[in-house]
Order: sequence, then structure tokens, then C-alpha cells
Amino acid sequence: AAAGRLLKTEFNGESTYRHVKTHLPKYARPRFIRIKINHAIEFTATFKYRKVHLMEESLNPAVIKDRLCFLDDRENLYVPMTRAIYNSVKNHNLKL
Repeated sequence: AAAGRLLKTEFNGESTYRHVKTHLPKYARPRFIRIKINHAIEFTATFKYRKVHLMEESLNPAVIKDRLCFLDDRENLYVPMTRAIYNSVKNHNLKL
């Protein structure tokens, strides 16, 4: 999910996890949060999000320049997406 809001404070994975856990059922909690940095989200002529570029980048931390966080249920917080997490997801070693 692309976060479309401009953040004036630093993203806090622990408080975000608590908020999501309090307000959303488990099946509706976002597993990934992407925070756009220093550039606006692109729109089509009919004001829809341009998602093709986001889908092409996927979850690969080597490609994505934005901040990407992953919901770590074991740690009870959102953690920065790492190459190891990406590989575990890609190889189906990590249950989503």
C-alpha cells in the first residue's frame, strides 16, 4: 500500500502496529507500508493513482527508493524491509 500522506514526523513502526492492531481485524492489516519520499504520487488524467510503476518495482528493496516497512508479527511492529525479508517472501518461506 502506498502511503499518500506527507509525513511531518518520523514513521514509528511500534505505534503504527498498535494502531493497526487496535482498529483492524487481523485479515485487514496491511503487511507492507510504503512511504513515498520527496516526490508526489502520480495520477492519470482521470485522477486515478498510477500503479503500474509501483507494481513493476514490487517489494524489492534494491529497486525501491521509498521507505518500505513489513508487518513483523513476531516482533509486534513494522520493521524496515530488508533483502532477507524480501527473499523470504519471494521464496514463500515467510507466511503472509
